[in-house]
Amino acid sequence: MPRSAPTPCRYPGCSAVLAVPGYCETHRSVIHRDYGRKRRGFDAEVGFYQSRDWRAVRATHLTTHPLCVACEVAGRIVPARVVDHVQPIKDGGARFDAANLQSLCVSCHNAKSARESARRRPTPR
Repeated sequence: MPRSAPTPCRYPGCSAVLAVPGYCETHRSVIHRDYGRKRRGFDAEVGFYQSRDWRAVRATHLTTHPLCVACEVAGRIVPARVVDHVQPIKDGGARFDAANLQSLCVSCHNAKSARESARRRPTPR
């Protein structure tokens, strides 16, 4: 006697019947691939930020500009932890141009990134 009734694959439009709830063999790999892409943001620039060239530029920039520029404008002295592109690479900013780099603390960088992401998102109709 089976423990549970057969169920269809959870993938939309698939009619495969399974003994255990979930996805059929055909769609299981698709779901896992898509889940991984969404989870890591599938950002093509991830490899760039791990490159030896970027790490060297970042270290040099933080040595010469150790304070967060956004906090300095607000009258605070906070050490910078992130080297940010003033004009994002996704928007055509130069990768290694010193004029396109600024030192930021983590909270200022996260706030700037959130504003940029919100600007890129299409507005709902």
